[in-house]
Amino acid sequence: MLAATLVSFNTISQTSIQRKNLSDLTALFETSEPSDSIAGVYLMEMIELSEQEAKYELMADLAIQLTHLPSPTVQNSELKKEILKKAIVHEDHVSNSQNIGNLHLKLAGAFFSLEQFDSAIYEYGYAIKQFSVNDSIFIADSYFFRGQARDYKGELLAGMQDYQTARNIYHSLNNSEYVNYVDGGMAILFSKFSIYNEAEKIRNSLISAYKKNEDFFSVAIQLFNQSEDFGKQDRLTEQLAYLVKADSLAPFDPRDYYFESMLKLSLSSYYGENGDLDKQQAYFAQAQKLIPQVPEITATSPIYLNTKVRLAYYQGNLAVASQLALASLTAAKASKNMDHLITSYRLLGDIYNKQGQSAKAFEIRQDLTRFTDSIFAANQAATFSYYQTLYETEKKGNEILVKTQEIESINQRNKAKFITIGIIVLLLIVGGVLFLFWKNLQHEKKKKEMQSRFSQELLKNQEAERVRISKDLHDGLGQSLLLIKNKVALSKDNTTGELLDTAISELRSIARSLHPMQLEKLGLSKAAQHLLDQIDRETDIFVSTEIEELKAILNKEEELQLYRILQESINNVLKHSEASALRVSFTRIEKGVKLQIEDNGKGFDFSEKLNDFQSLGLKTLKERTAAIHGSMKVNSEKGVGTNLSFIVYV
Repeated sequence: MLAATLVSFNTISQTSIQRKNLSDLTALFETSEPSDSIAGVYLMEMIELSEQEAKYELMADLAIQLTHLPSPTVQNSELKKEILKKAIVHEDHVSNSQNIGNLHLKLAGAFFSLEQFDSAIYEYGYAIKQFSVNDSIFIADSYFFRGQARDYKGELLAGMQDYQTARNIYHSLNNSEYVNYVDGGMAILFSKFSIYNEAEKIRNSLISAYKKNEDFFSVAIQLFNQSEDFGKQDRLTEQLAYLVKADSLAPFDPRDYYFESMLKLSLSSYYGENGDLDKQQAYFAQAQKLIPQVPEITATSPIYLNTKVRLAYYQGNLAVASQLALASLTAAKASKNMDHLITSYRLLGDIYNKQGQSAKAFEIRQDLTRFTDSIFAANQAATFSYYQTLYETEKKGNEILVKTQEIESINQRNKAKFITIGIIVLLLIVGGVLFLFWKNLQHEKKKKEMQSRFSQELLKNQEAERVRISKDLHDGLGQSLLLIKNKVALSKDNTTGELLDTAISELRSIARSLHPMQLEKLGLSKAAQHLLDQIDRETDIFVSTEIEELKAILNKEEELQLYRILQESINNVLKHSEASALRVSFTRIEKGVKLQIEDNGKGFDFSEKLNDFQSLGLKTLKERTAAIHGSMKVNSEKGVGTNLSFIVYV
């Protein structure tokens, strides 16, 4: 289809060039309506002719102009990509750095529309390098849009860095509209990392700001995004309320058929999942009426297919749902969109499970686990906490900077007129600096306290989530596997029975690692001994222990954190140390309990530069120790081994 379009344009251009020069075409284009098809034809001819006449500056300017033209003739993203690439071939002959940067910026946008995110990220980065220091707004746009592309790919930390850079530039330019856009992107990142409270705070602030400006389209977008978060948290009443509020604001002026159709599809999915099949069908029918106006949503789009999957699934058409889910998964893989892939995997797994195809369901769940693990492995909570704190700190810094600039501006306006007032203002500034210095000290102290509280809350939430997942695995999936095993036993299918035994064993092992039941039943000393006995049995490392009875010395929280510290330390030994021997001691001391872990592995260089615990593993151990008001000491040298000691005071 695209090739035919390009041939058609080339044919028109060759015919038209024989009877029109560039000046005539420019006149025709300027008198045509931008939304007419002929306007796009004229502009394409102008680009062709400017290239033939080696007017490459003009060609670059026209190619950029084409990306904004509303003419239906030039709305194909693949077509825009090819035209921009054609102009970029001649960029060495273009002297305007802004035009060069914009060619790559617009090409990145075309890749983004085609969901070719790797290429989009590369082109946004290249555009940043081409712009000059006077092109701040375009540099900010490049960082912002690259952050969105990285967001879609699941590169959370890199995306957060780009968003923060863009936000700082927009703020310095007093562009509050785009500051709000970036805040919305950050809210999406927080929610992807399950930090829903922070995401909700940002969105509530944005909703208030947009309502004040009567920007109801933006209000609806924030309501819609927040409804998605409520759904992930099983806050179904709030999810429906926010979806209905967003839908009540439609249609928008101007109409946005894409967003309206997304609202209808989400409402259709909600009612399907909650058993109201009539409303599910009604909202789906409304969405279908809108979709012809939305080229982004095609019959093979994962968004559209997933809604059709749910429709067939909740109406009991499992065979149809299965075919649609496979098509959706294929489309999601092609798009490389993290959210689409996760949704498609889950839907297909649910359908296989409903059909009684346990083996296929288990295989899909494994694929989903591998995919989510690959996405989130590098984005640990402690690192993300750092960026969240950085974001809040820089926000405060920007507010202080604005206030300081206001004071200096007042001082400059009045100094020439009133010398006396100038002296008073000077004194006020000195007092203000001293006050800001004092406030900064207070702020730093408060920041450290907040960081400590956040880390402790994060650890508690992690443990609570581990307990929940462990219980769900044991009581839910575990019981289901046992029932399946019993049925398989009746059919005397020994091979499947052995597979189920392996799966049940692995499930129980995962559940035990998530929540150590031995700790609750046996206490810290015996649970630790049990863990070390297991290490001794299952590895080649020689393990020696000296564990005293510690019953009734520590509270439950302190015992749990010490046990986790032991687990993580041993895990580091197994993964990194290449040790042949390990010694662990749990002893009472005068004012508390001491845990010491020694190995004879390769060790590491722990110089003064590493005393700030920038290593993620050491930082996690430090935070767990701080959560129970303990102390941690590390002694390691290359080739000598490592000695970790932890003391909890009672």
